[in-house]
Amino acid sequence: MKKLISSLGVSMVLATTSFANDINQQDTVKDREGNTYRTVKIGEQIWMAENLRSTQFQDGSQLNSAAIPKDDEANLLKYGCLYDWHDVNDDRNICSEGFRVATDEDWKTLERALGMSETEVNSDGWRGGEQDLGVQLKEEQADGLFKNFDRADVNKHGFAARPAGVKWKGWYITQGAYTEFWTASNASEKEAYIRTLAYSWWNPHKGEIRRTTSTKDYMFSVRCVKI
Repeated sequence: MKKLISSLGVSMVLATTSFANDINQQDTVKDREGNTYRTVKIGEQIWMAENLRSTQFQDGSQLNSAAIPKDDEANLLKYGCLYDWHDVNDDRNICSEGFRVATDEDWKTLERALGMSETEVNSDGWRGGEQDLGVQLKEEQADGLFKNFDRADVNKHGFAARPAGVKWKGWYITQGAYTEFWTASNASEKEAYIRTLAYSWWNPHKGEIRRTTSTKDYMFSVRCVKI
């Protein structure tokens, strides 16, 4: 009887593990250069679950930007590349075939899927703090920055955002403190829409997602979404 119970227990554990693996299983996609990216489905969208690392447009021509944070090759897989907005908005497309740089509307769709209210979705500034929606998009950090949040919320959907920082006027700044994502949506002649996630221990916005605009001379991370 004990052997039977034990056997049943093992079977149940294996079945549960298999079920969990099925939930977390992610497909992959490659860019023109052979870089492989995990993808994740959130709501009805399929997103790359890693920052873009491509240095070429889909037609094979070279990008003008694509900087590795701090010019350190060890940061490439961890953080991806940083791009200026003119590459982001180029019709030749910096994403893998079948994907595009996420627009402001794509990000709004993602935020709705996370549970953000329509009022907040269409507002600027830091949003989603009441539900800690920003934490759902972030990968856990080794220093335990998210220890005060519900553990089930951290990287809840496998988006796995990391604090890559930015490049501005030749300087690499805010690595470990922020990640900034370009959208493909123009705001004005000099600015475009972005999304920001905060990581610093002192920052009160770690549970939020910021929607704002930035001047196009910055270099930010890029996430692609399936067309």
